[in-house]
Amino acid sequence: MVSKTNDDRITFHHNDQIMEVDFSELAFDSAAQVNEFYDRVDEKIAATDQDKWYFLVNYKNCRLSPGAWIPFSNRGKKVNIASSLGSARFEVSDETGKNMLRQSEKEDFDPNLFSSRQAAFDHIGEMRDQAKLTEPEKVQKAEAQSPSRDINSRIIFYPDLETMEVDFSNYVFGKMADVNEFYDTIADKINETGRDWYFLVNYGATEIFPDAWYQWAIRSRRLNSAHSLGTVRFNPDNSARREIMKRAEANESDPNLFSSREEALARITQMRNDKVLNT
Repeated sequence: MVSKTNDDRITFHHNDQIMEVDFSELAFDSAAQVNEFYDRVDEKIAATDQDKWYFLVNYKNCRLSPGAWIPFSNRGKKVNIASSLGSARFEVSDETGKNMLRQSEKEDFDPNLFSSRQAAFDHIGEMRDQAKLTEPEKVQKAEAQSPSRDINSRIIFYPDLETMEVDFSNYVFGKMADVNEFYDTIADKINETGRDWYFLVNYGATEIFPDAWYQWAIRSRRLNSAHSLGTVRFNPDNSARREIMKRAEANESDPNLFSSREEALARITQMRNDKVLNT
């Protein structure tokens, strides 16, 4: 069988705005080998008629030696910053996946790891569809929620249950500022109590636009790490469910997703009881 060249491993799907990179069965043993591959990626992107692409990356049985991992990570980061509209990776080995997850935690980005090419391809489709919304449409949709933007009324504490309930239902996070506004309010109200809480979170019809997802993930993770005794979520739509499940899988945590508030409250009761038994 004829081995694939680097050129064979870099394919552009112009109709879908995707650059597909095939790292399958490759073993990167040196920085020179990494640079040779990424130099060719840069050259082929430069030769197209557009600067930005969605990246679809096949990691099946890709192996990275210790000496190749840092240059591989650095070159991947540079090309993503310069030319990526969003990346989805699939069939990542356990070792490489763990390295990616550690890097994503350190640099606060979503590695978007999927088990199959189809799942990764579908995720890019979702990112592309969301990106088609024009800025005026985003602003218009965010402004439409203004009568219900009273964030304070969406945060309720139940001291007897050790629980803080956060109501994201029908809320639109159109941009980073929307995320910061909401999470700043949550953090301030928690700090006023001087204690940590179980989090009960309503995701009914919550919308998080692409411009807000990155900041939302960072602020959510930080708030949970700082103040959550345990977080339970209920009533997410399919899009939010996929994102929450994906992030929970990446963090090796329990997403605690339920269809109703009653089920979510029952889970918090169980966690509280387990804590008492283990004390």
